[in-house]
Amino acid sequence: MKTSLVITTINKPNKNIKKIMNLCKKNKSKLIIIGDKKTPKNFKISYGCFYNVLNQKKLIFKFSRICPHNSYARKNIGYLISIKDNIETIIETDDDNYPKNNFFNFLSLIHSVKEIEQKNWVNIYKKFIEKNSEIWPRGLPLDKINHLPKFKKKIVTKKFYLKQGVCEGNPDVDAIYRLINDEINIKFKNNYKFSLGKAFSPINSQNTIWSKKIFPLMYLPVTCTMRATDIWRGIIALNIILNDDLGVLVFGTTMIQNRNIHNLKNDLNQEIPLFKDVHNASLILKKLKLKKGSKNYSKNLVKSYKALIKNKIFEKQELKYLNAWIKDISALGL
Repeated sequence: MKTSLVITTINKPNKNIKKIMNLCKKNKSKLIIIGDKKTPKNFKISYGCFYNVLNQKKLIFKFSRICPHNSYARKNIGYLISIKDNIETIIETDDDNYPKNNFFNFLSLIHSVKEIEQKNWVNIYKKFIEKNSEIWPRGLPLDKINHLPKFKKKIVTKKFYLKQGVCEGNPDVDAIYRLINDEINIKFKNNYKFSLGKAFSPINSQNTIWSKKIFPLMYLPVTCTMRATDIWRGIIALNIILNDDLGVLVFGTTMIQNRNIHNLKNDLNQEIPLFKDVHNASLILKKLKLKKGSKNYSKNLVKSYKALIKNKIFEKQELKYLNAWIKDISALGL
């Protein structure tokens, strides 16, 4: 098994998880489910490996011993387990996403696609809808909502080490979008894909495929809010990936989101740091002089977080968790 799928949950196995189990078994992919304190004690699955809090503490990883409970960042433990198992491709999603039967169709490293020509923020959702309706991904600076991607004329064929899938139905939009749209049922284009090129776009953890070369960049920060952690991770990783001229593919749709119950006021409060700082953070990161090559990814991560800490976007305590992650992946040969 060269592929693993990682999710974290505090719920009992639902129809989404059951479909994930079936597809992983059919496609001979490992399934790793990371629990937390709120996860039911009688949680059982018929395929895959479930790690409760006690199991996680028994692992060899420094990170699993210091990661706080009730934290989405515990998903990092699933990544570490995958790396230890010599996995080459890690897929991640959440327990409120229902995979379509074509869920495993975009694992190929090489794709021939159109490529975005801009080098700034773009609203990728605009290319997945047939009509010109207002929609934007969580984490996109609000003044960039109308930045429509434009494609180069030439088709490119390249390796894509990071692949970001979009989810239809109730997709990954921010709390502001949800507050002004009572009913959300979005239909995205099927079997559609393109290269991000040098453009910037939010990278989330809903339907994301990572290749081994960039595994060190999967680290989800601990000290930020849950609604922001994957977006911060994505911005930092994307900046390092683009510095290395590596390809990022955007594709859809292989997933339908059946969103869990959320408190929108709480979501909005958790997303405020993104509305306030995400564009400034991208400018700070772009100015960094990063070293090329995957052997420098850990150093580039530390440099990126130190720059964000200096600008009061992250707490200094974040380095404790990041350093634990780096020690763990280093011990595993990355």
